[in-house]
Amino acid sequence: MNRSDGGQRIALVSAAGLILGVVAEGCSVALIGLSGWFIASCAVAGAAAYSAFSYLGPSSGVRAFALSRITANYASRVVLHSAALRRIAAARLRFYDRAAAEPKSDGAWSGQSLDRVMADADTTGMAIIQATVPVVVAAAMTAGGCLVIAIEGYPLAATIVAVAAVVCAALAMTGLRRPDDESRARTALRAELVTAVEAWPEMASLGAADQLAHRTLRRLAVFESDRLQRATRTARTLGATRAVTAVALPLTVLIAARQRATASTLMLLVLLAVGVLAHAERLVAAAEARTRAHQAGKRLDTHTSDNRPSPTSTLKANYDRRVLTVSRYRLPDTATRAGREVGFAVAAGETLAVTGASGSGKTTLLNAIAAALRAQPAPGVATAVLADDYLFTGTVATNIRLADPTASEDHIDRLLTAMLLNRSGLAPSTTVGVGGRELSGGEQRRLHIVRALATQPDVLLIDEPTTGLDTSTAAHVLTAIRQWLPHAALVLAMHHLPADTACLGPAWTTTSLDEYAATPHTGTSHGHEEQ
Repeated sequence: MNRSDGGQRIALVSAAGLILGVVAEGCSVALIGLSGWFIASCAVAGAAAYSAFSYLGPSSGVRAFALSRITANYASRVVLHSAALRRIAAARLRFYDRAAAEPKSDGAWSGQSLDRVMADADTTGMAIIQATVPVVVAAAMTAGGCLVIAIEGYPLAATIVAVAAVVCAALAMTGLRRPDDESRARTALRAELVTAVEAWPEMASLGAADQLAHRTLRRLAVFESDRLQRATRTARTLGATRAVTAVALPLTVLIAARQRATASTLMLLVLLAVGVLAHAERLVAAAEARTRAHQAGKRLDTHTSDNRPSPTSTLKANYDRRVLTVSRYRLPDTATRAGREVGFAVAAGETLAVTGASGSGKTTLLNAIAAALRAQPAPGVATAVLADDYLFTGTVATNIRLADPTASEDHIDRLLTAMLLNRSGLAPSTTVGVGGRELSGGEQRRLHIVRALATQPDVLLIDEPTTGLDTSTAAHVLTAIRQWLPHAALVLAMHHLPADTACLGPAWTTTSLDEYAATPHTGTSHGHEEQ
């Protein structure tokens, strides 16, 4: 089946689900209206001394509408969810096809960006249930309910109900129209918080921790203020639609009463009006869902990379099973540092510690090396643990087996023990939560490293391997990495060298990216350094 046939099938399934949804809601409104009329008629007949009222016909109609509602509602849910899943799958496939068609972006996707794409695909796919169905059902119910009211002989009441429904729809569509994207604001705030945490030790040493805290609190206050404004707009819009309903219903009753409607007919009209206007009020939530789906669709259309630097013609990275060579990488100019080229060679079994303060370019350098190694065929295995690495929903074992599908339970246990994760109670069957949220920051980082170690790489790049760890645990982790990969070339981006450089292995070198550093330092596992 080609892509156009798939799109036509999704459209047909969606149309069938919408029709069933309209039928189900029509049966619901008819059931409410008929039941109200039936109850009122029975009450009137019971109050009369003699009455020829027969309950057999109306009661049969109530049962018929009830069974039809149940059947149509179940069928509608099944068909609509099938359509939504097809739309989600199609959105994901379109995105993957576009990514695969862009060779320059191959391998440049992070787990976080892929998770964002999955969430956006889910949002756009579910829009048919959360946004389209309420609009179609409200339109059908308004037309059908007002038609019944008019046929009963109350055209003015039908007009009032129709106008009220249209006003509710207009309020929903205009009151919730907003250009801001909450997910983008949340992502920006998360990045701000992560940056603040990483920069805190350095800012504290400079006596600027208070300024950093004030800036972060201001950003958080702005975000919370925006959220409050959005919630206020939603509440105000919903309140306005309910006010319209509160005015329309008494008017409907008044008009019917002035035309000397019977009690049973009055009950029918009121319940029909309530059913129509209740669907009109749901358009507020539908408008919110439509806005989210529109924003998600725009992100899917424009999302072509996660802004990870691509390998450029200036940077050269090569590994020949003996030495990892990096050359012609240009550090940019800053206010306190003249731009300069960075180059180094890391032999198999050797560790390079790239040090520097926050913002000195460590992460950018490692990202560029990783991208360059991915862009060219190289002997051996090169693995990177970068700043935006991601843990997928599932267990510890499922995350590790993404790197090594053959990893046994015992092998995973040994890896966890090497990273001291067993002390935290982590086992292969431990669930990590969405994005690893059930683990602490230090546990997440060590699990990233465990997953990298499972590939037994010849070249391993790790950005901030000791983030979130105390001094003792950090030294143990660095020692375990080298012991687990005795013959690998390691490149570690760190704020500063560990107190005991023996954990870097028997042979290590260091190069600093700080503003005033101009030449690399070299050392041995005994902690001696040479200029």
